[in-house]
Amino acid sequence: MQDSFYASGFLYSLKKNKILLIHTNEQCSLLEGDSCEGEEACAAFQRIVNKTLNLNLKEKNIYPVYDYFDDVKKKTNYVFYAEVKNPVEFNPFEGGVYSWVSLAETSKLLFSGNAKQDVIVGERVIKAKQREEEAKLLPSLSTTAF
Repeated sequence: MQDSFYASGFLYSLKKNKILLIHTNEQCSLLEGDSCEGEEACAAFQRIVNKTLNLNLKEKNIYPVYDYFDDVKKKTNYVFYAEVKNPVEFNPFEGGVYSWVSLAETSKLLFSGNAKQDVIVGERVIKAKQREEEAKLLPSLSTTAF
């Protein structure tokens, strides 16, 4: 049986190249929550997004970023991002707002906890995935006639 963990992450808009962050008390954070007993990490992130944003994500649109042991929470954090085609606006909540931020803007923001590192690594994973997809679209040099 897997030990207690938490899952965190963000939504990524393919169309706008922006991520969804939570802004509270002049700091930014990611969507996050604790796991339920017997739950897999991806399912936990999916449930957290559904509960927080009332958004049903398809598992095929959720991608792992990385995981690490959080010394403060004394739990492993599994970080994900989920691709969405269009950035939907979400209602503010008590104590904060959800906002779409370009990846370039994130370097100027103040983050809580490990969220800044999670976003940096997430951006690298997104860019690597984009390079892979672009490479699939390029014609193979071996089939080019000389």
